[in-house]
Amino acid sequence: MNLKRALFPVFCSLFALVSTGCINTHFQKLHMTASEAPEVHGANTYQQPHSASWRVTGKINSNTRRDVKITPETSNSKNKSKESVEPDWLYKMGGVEFTGKADFFYKANSAFLGTGIGYNNGIYHHFSFGGNFSHVEFGFFIGLYHQYFDADYVGEHCEVVLFSDDKCDSFSNESHGLSTSLFGGGFAGLIFGDFFLNYSLSVYAPSPEIEGGSPDLSGIHSNYFTMGYRFHWVEVSAGFVMSLVEGSIASYGFTGGLSFYLN
Repeated sequence: MNLKRALFPVFCSLFALVSTGCINTHFQKLHMTASEAPEVHGANTYQQPHSASWRVTGKINSNTRRDVKITPETSNSKNKSKESVEPDWLYKMGGVEFTGKADFFYKANSAFLGTGIGYNNGIYHHFSFGGNFSHVEFGFFIGLYHQYFDADYVGEHCEVVLFSDDKCDSFSNESHGLSTSLFGGGFAGLIFGDFFLNYSLSVYAPSPEIEGGSPDLSGIHSNYFTMGYRFHWVEVSAGFVMSLVEGSIASYGFTGGLSFYLN
């Protein structure tokens, strides 16, 4: 009798697993807006040891408008719907964007720590660290990017049941919201008095919440090549930005703006 009582819950659990299944969501079409990864760089000048610096920057980024085909997530379902079609996933990238940012740097001897908060089609914030010397600076950064997005999608909710065909229900909708992604990268620059040359690589992968889940999307690698000149407390900069998705050029264009040093 005790054995029967012990086995009964186990039998019920196994029966539940066989008779009910998990729900998988598959997107056949996903067209989503995505921005270039935010730009992060260092002090752009030689900063005196044991000093702090504040900077406020406003920029215009103008990039080519392109629909970028991306690779859809892999599906491990047993059966797809008989009416399923070839996946159609796109990033809608490019256009003119106005960005703003505030940075703070503190330098010890040659090493510095920094933090910043900015706007680029959403709010982003980060921490940075690196080295600042008379003619060279370099560093790394990591942060969060809270990006606004619009998505147009078609897909299926499929219930996976053991020893049975999947049961799929189609859906089609539009979504608007905020996507929070981890971003990071590195930068390096050459300093010649008040003139500087910079390179910065910034990387993130959008992670929107759609239909109760977050699709596995391709990463965006944005490369910034800039030069500029500092007139005491005002800095002018301009350059080129190129973003890659899955190793191919997704968008490219111009970036330029003004920075104001408050210390």
